Amino acid sequence: MKTQWRIAANPRGVTKLALDSGSRSRSALSQHYNEARRRAVKELRDYFAGRRQAFSVPCDLSELTPFTQKVLSAAAKIPYGQVRSYKWLAERLGKPKAARAVGNALARNPVPILIPCHRVVRRDGAIGRFVLGSGWKKRLLELEKRFAKTEASLNCGV
Repeated sequence: MKTQWRIAANPRGVTKLALDSGSRSRSALSQHYNEARRRAVKELRDYFAGRRQAFSVPCDLSELTPFTQKVLSAAAKIPYGQVRSYKWLAERLGKPKAARAVGNALARNPVPILIPCHRVVRRDGAIGRFVLGSGWKKRLLELEKRFAKTEASLNCGV
């Protein structure tokens, strides 16, 4: 079964990425056919095929709080195929006791995958929650692990 995505964008970039529930109502996410939306579709296809490790499509996070914007900006810097803990991310933001607040901010990520909040896990290694569901989080981490290994072996000449 092919996954269908619903992507909303404005002139500044992608504002929302969600799974298409199959309902006919489009009121929750208006579909703007602009450059940002077109690029997001192409980049998502490339990502799932293992041809893309980072996204270049702009995302408009202006409706989020400054703290949530900082959390998502830091999460966006976590390398492909790697994971970090909520605590690690909180420490990078200079707020070592804010792991729970970091998790709450990640839960408000309107553009999951494009900003890879799935790369943040619990300190004990448990997968934690994800806006698209824990099944999707596990799937994304496995996909990245598989393609990161493939890329590493290509770079080593193996």
